Amino acid sequence: MKEEAASLYEELSRSPEDWSVRLRLIEYAVSEADFEEARRLVRTSPDEDNFLPSELQDRIHALLTGAPRQESFEMDDESGES
Repeated sequence: MKEEAASLYEELSRSPEDWSVRLRLIEYAVSEADFEEARRLVRTSPDEDNFLPSELQDRIHALLTGAPRQESFEMDDESGES
């Protein structure tokens, strides 16, 4: 997997906006328990001005926290409280 990761880093350097590559590297970093690298990969995206699709936000959140995003901030339907 390290060889594949090296190849993905090369690909990311050529296309830093490619979230499919970035996400695979984030998944790899998390599998290696390297959460600092996973966070760095999110923070260094050149898409700072663009919102990510919610599916991608949910996947990144789940990887970095271990919990699906929608379960992290579930609100009570009647009271509007968490």
